[in-house]
Amino acid sequence: MVNVAIVEDEDAAAAILSNCLDKYASAKRGGVEFSVCRYHDAVSFLENYRSRFDIVFMDIQLPDLDGMEAAKKLRRLDSSVTLIFVTNMANFAVRGYEVDALDFIVKPVEYFSFALKLDRALERLKSTAEQEIFAKT
Repeated sequence: MVNVAIVEDEDAAAAILSNCLDKYASAKRGGVEFSVCRYHDAVSFLENYRSRFDIVFMDIQLPDLDGMEAAKKLRRLDSSVTLIFVTNMANFAVRGYEVDALDFIVKPVEYFSFALKLDRALERLKSTAEQEIFAKT
């Protein structure tokens, strides 16, 4: 089970991300499953944050606390979660390196691009899990 957070204030955009996750899960034989939690803003996402997510899809334009500032706070709480920005402002993508974002997806989200980036995220998770197993034995 892959635990995913979607931090997105627009209902339609959040629904598209959820639908892409559903489509990805049904297209992948061998069964990747996602448990998804959606947050309408970064403040509620970070409030009482626990390191339980594997992947976070975060919009950059959010009310009260924008996604870039939220990502900086997230990194202080969780340095290992895979972060993917979702934005209609590609110029912010370069700043993603400041917070070790894996990638960014430009709105409107298209499945093909989404799937490629999710493949990368899942490969990173797999690699990290293998390193942890190796270190424990």
